[in-house]
Amino acid sequence: MENKGNEFFTGYVEHLVPLKEKSILFSKKIKIVFLAAGLLVALYGLSLSPLPESISALLLVGGIFLIGYLFRFTSVEYEYTILEGEMQFEVIYGKSKRKPYYTVPRGKFEKLSKVGEKDVSISDFHGVTKEVFCASTRGGENTWYGIVSEEGGAKTLVFFEMTPKAQKALSTYHRSAFTL
Repeated sequence: MENKGNEFFTGYVEHLVPLKEKSILFSKKIKIVFLAAGLLVALYGLSLSPLPESISALLLVGGIFLIGYLFRFTSVEYEYTILEGEMQFEVIYGKSKRKPYYTVPRGKFEKLSKVGEKDVSISDFHGVTKEVFCASTRGGENTWYGIVSEEGGAKTLVFFEMTPKAQKALSTYHRSAFTL
């Protein structure tokens, strides 16, 4: 029997989130444009030197391919998977290159709350040394944050988008972390 949507296994959730945070994408695009400008200036300088035209043309084509390769890193998506309380985040560049990003082991969430809730206290963030951002925007309607206790007493602040199915799966394994 085919399992469409894993309705028989409620401890499993997958969710794909495209990054819409314009400030992050804009800074990456500006860096690539400056890299391209620097590359073109360098190639122009090489064309004035006694290099053969074929080598200059080859360097120009190689530079264009390098810029195209780098520009795909401005298309970023995050995917998270929840399996029996463990939450794994992956980052996807250019809709083709997938890399593991961050993993929250079962039972390591100290607090889970919606961004902008009134019960947030500054003391909750004491000891946070790392931030992991896996949401489309910082202040989105479904953007939540989680505080994860790491080895050695350090804490990590994780931003992600919560779906109702993810909330149900996480509440099973991290019930005490929720501030609803």
